[in-house]
Amino acid sequence: MDQCIINELFKNITANNDQTAFKAFYNHFFIKLLRFSFSLTRSKEVAEEITNDVFMHCWQKRQSLTDIKNPQVYLFVVAKNKAIDHMRKQSASRQVAIAEEDKLEISFDSDPEQLMISAEMIRKMEHTIEQLPPKCKMVYILVKQYGLRYKEVATVLNLSVKTVENQLAIAMKRLTTAVNFTLEKI
Repeated sequence: MDQCIINELFKNITANNDQTAFKAFYNHFFIKLLRFSFSLTRSKEVAEEITNDVFMHCWQKRQSLTDIKNPQVYLFVVAKNKAIDHMRKQSASRQVAIAEEDKLEISFDSDPEQLMISAEMIRKMEHTIEQLPPKCKMVYILVKQYGLRYKEVATVLNLSVKTVENQLAIAMKRLTTAVNFTLEKI
């Protein structure tokens, strides 16, 4: 969805109490926010709760949100803050592993050897992403998986644009190193 359309939907929500616009806004951002919340909490149930809380917050506070210039960034900031609040309430040592059925299934039209190499590369990339330092991991996820611009990520994470660039460079270097073995086999 185009940024202009998103802004228009948000304007209709905040200025006109437009429920149809809210439904379209919700449908467009729900999965993105759910995945983002899950990447922070590692709990499907908590991520769903946070995501719904974000939208509930937006609807309840809609009349005070008329000055928001970038609704997408606003949603990610609210989701991040709600996830942080949740994690503060939970013990730091409690983490829920991602259930195998929650992982995305990826299909390839290749021979078995290519499937094995591709699956190994994906495992290496997932492992490498999980091992990134927290700030670096968040920058990578927001830029590469959610398509936010550097300036938007800087706003969401309260960082400078230069820091976002540097953290993304670190992440990309580590990922390149991690999957380098597949390039040597080709």
